[in-house]
Formats: sequence, C-alpha cells, structure tokens
Amino acid sequence: MTPEPLPYDFRSPSRFSREQVRALQMANETFARQMATVLSTTLRIVAYANLEQVGQATYDEYIRRLPNPSLLAILNFAPLPGAGVFHLPLDIVMGVVDRLLGGPGHENQPVRPLSDIEAGLIRNLVQRMVHELAYAFETLATITPMVTSLEADASFLQLAQPNDPMLVSDFEIKIGDHTAISTLMMQVSTIQPVLDALAVKPEKELTGPQALAAEQLQGRMHDVALPVTVAFDSISLPSKDLLQLEVGDVLPLRHPTNQPLTMSADGVIVAKAVPGSHGNRLACQIVTV
Repeated sequence: MTPEPLPYDFRSPSRFSREQVRALQMANETFARQMATVLSTTLRIVAYANLEQVGQATYDEYIRRLPNPSLLAILNFAPLPGAGVFHLPLDIVMGVVDRLLGGPGHENQPVRPLSDIEAGLIRNLVQRMVHELAYAFETLATITPMVTSLEADASFLQLAQPNDPMLVSDFEIKIGDHTAISTLMMQVSTIQPVLDALAVKPEKELTGPQALAAEQLQGRMHDVALPVTVAFDSISLPSKDLLQLEVGDVLPLRHPTNQPLTMSADGVIVAKAVPGSHGNRLACQIVTV
C-alpha cells in the first residue's frame, strides 16, 4: 500500500537530517515515558503519554495553533540559549488540579485561566515533568530545564520573531478516560548546534586495556591470509552457447596483449599486473596499484 504524500513547505525547509530527526524522536519518546511516570505516581492513576510527531514550524504558526486560554509553561534550557514552551490544554489541566485536590478529575471542567492556588499546584507538577527533559536529552546535551513562568494567552508571548523556525513535538496524554494533545516547542537555534556537534563528535581515544586490545587486533590483522587472483577481463556468452560447450572448444578472451591483468584480493580489485615467470614458477609484476 502506497503511503499518503505529506505536504512540504518550500518556504520553511527542514533544517535537520534524517539521523538528527531520529535522535530527536528518541529523546522525545524517552520524555513521553518519563512524563507518564510522573503523572501516574503523582495522581495515583494510570497515565499514558505517547509521542505523536516531531516537526518544524515557524513561531507564528505554532502560536496560532494554541488554544486560548491554555497552560503555557515558559522554559529555559540552561546552558543552551533561547526559550521554549511546554503546552498543556486547560481541560486536562483542570482535571489534574481536581485530582490533586481529591476530586474525581472528570472531563467536564471549567475552561478559564488558573487561579493563584491552582497555578501553584500545577507549577510543581509541571516542573517535575519538565525536569525529565534533562534525562531524555542527556544523549544530546547536558541541560537543566526550568519553568520560568506560567502563562495563559499565547498571543502575549514574545519569545521569537514570527518567522523563526521552531522544533515542535506533539504528545498524546491520556489520564483515565481523558485524552489531550500536549506540545513541546524549542527554538531550532537552541538545538541545532547540539545536533551539529553530535554529528562531528570525534571518536573517543581508547586507553588502558581497550587500547592494548585494539593494538593487538590491528597487529593480527596484518597476518590474516587473503586469496589473491590475477585474471583476464571477463567475457559474456549467451546461455545457449554456454550449454553447447564441449571439450576442445576455444573461447576468445578479447583481452588486448598490451593490457595488464586485474589483480584482486578476496574479490576486491587492488592492482594491475602483467604476467611473467620467476624461475620455474608463473608470476606477475605489479604495474599500478
């Protein structure tokens, strides 16, 4: 079955390679698992969080897709520059607050900005969730994510220019029977240098027993025997001619007499050589490597 084509915006080309996207997906999948653990242990109920997708959008596109009001946790990722946003829909946030206060956390919750008491309750939980980004992204960079403030209206945020590229991760969160989509937004300028440095990260120099083992292995590699062949250029025959071959038939090789033969080591061409003899043995002389 042919997959459905995906839209591509040539005005905002992807800034990440396939390997970098995979590294980001793995980090966000880890964050989703850790986030589900925090929700489950805090609310004493089974919670799920799954990564839906990792994509790229401009800052203006991301802000326009956020509902108003929402719970918007403004983040920093010290020592990395730039700010980010962790968004949770208010309906699921109100259900979480209800559970924290001993209620059933049903789906019919008021959609309004949080009060000071509600904001204080949810801030502690969100900070615990955001703290898991340090563990999730440890393979990419060492960061200390922090919630700097909580906002309700995305239109008042001025974290970047409208056309600045953003990395947006969508998560499906399920708490009891309530399901919602949460998002994590990071500026591309924040994460891009980390991914670029990861791609050119030098190999770690071996020391101690590992270095000795590598040296011994390299030394033994020079003693490994390889089959070496010297051959004329191959020819092609129709299958009917091949089936009619008999003893005594002569096949023209069409190999020019002034053309060197091909020398191969274990099937890999390594040199060109001319045939000859050495004493009473057949031999070849290397002419090019």
